Amino acid sequence: MAGVHVPVGHPPVVFCTPGNRDLCEKIVAHLSWSIGKARFRTFANGEISVKLEQSVSNYDVFVVCARDDFECEINFMLMQLLIMLDALKSESPHRITVVLPCVEYSRQDRKFEAGEAIAPKLLLHLMATAGADRFVTIDLHNQAEAGFSPAQAALDELTCEKYLAAFIRDMIPEFKPQETLVCATDAGGAKRTRKMADELQVGFMMADKFRPKAGEVGQVKIISDASLNPSNVIIVDDMFDTCGSLVKVVEAVRGFAPEAKLYAVGTHGYFSKDASEKVAKMIAELGLEWIAVTNCISQRMPLQKFEKLGIGDRLKVVDISRLVAGAIIRIHLGASVNLPKFRQLGPLNPDPLLAEAAFVPTTQYTLRGAAPAASTET
Repeated sequence: MAGVHVPVGHPPVVFCTPGNRDLCEKIVAHLSWSIGKARFRTFANGEISVKLEQSVSNYDVFVVCARDDFECEINFMLMQLLIMLDALKSESPHRITVVLPCVEYSRQDRKFEAGEAIAPKLLLHLMATAGADRFVTIDLHNQAEAGFSPAQAALDELTCEKYLAAFIRDMIPEFKPQETLVCATDAGGAKRTRKMADELQVGFMMADKFRPKAGEVGQVKIISDASLNPSNVIIVDDMFDTCGSLVKVVEAVRGFAPEAKLYAVGTHGYFSKDASEKVAKMIAELGLEWIAVTNCISQRMPLQKFEKLGIGDRLKVVDISRLVAGAIIRIHLGASVNLPKFRQLGPLNPDPLLAEAAFVPTTQYTLRGAAPAASTET
């Protein structure tokens, strides 16, 4: 008797787009799973082809799509994702969850002028049309963007504040909460920065643009208790792009606390255009100690730029793969990713569900009733 194939439900499988494969490998390592097999090709005329090289019928599919400017241009990557979703959907999976550590186009979340598009809403609807059933992301630029997801596709926003806070405590020498302040870069980031202040149990301050007279160029002023004399100031933002705003904030903070050590922390690090030169200038002239971001976006390209300027050691990367892996196993097992018992898990806290991930069946069938192997004894 050869045995009977018995279905085991909806086994999980994790795919990734070519960009930032390193993050995906770390995620599946936490889960003790393997990355799904797919082939990406580009034809001579620039068109993209995606072919699945394994069955996904009835599988619980997760697709990790994270930006990697070293690998390909962002719009090319998004097209790869859409074609992959269509390929997956055509093979009748149980569910497709798209993991977007950083939602692209997130700053175009409203119409600033007539005739402008709301790009992140369009992007989520395109992915849902291509086959996505659910979305997972980290630290949206605007939390209202969660409402951009189509009605039939839930969007779960995770936060990495506990991972950043743990990194700060570990990396700042002799970290003392009573001698440390966190600084919001503007009023829009005040809520995010207050959460970080609560997590670190430190004081709060805020930078804000101020125009002395109508028509004059705005200046950045610090809003804080004048009696405070911090030893450390941590500037917190959700993303660092060209770093123009960061330069102004660092200048203002340096004027407010000339003796303090300055640090910058954010979730998403784009470091576009001449951002690396601006960071180098802040390090040399304003005493910025380091700037830290997560690997929601691959830092291969920024790190290359920083190393050319001799400041490669000043760019710190915080790994959030364990956070994403914890969300994936919960979604697969039907548990919530919004309950406090998950939200309060930091990088050093044991995750009981991650410990069980290795025992989750990752194949569609198991064999029952197989005949015992023939004895070789004489």
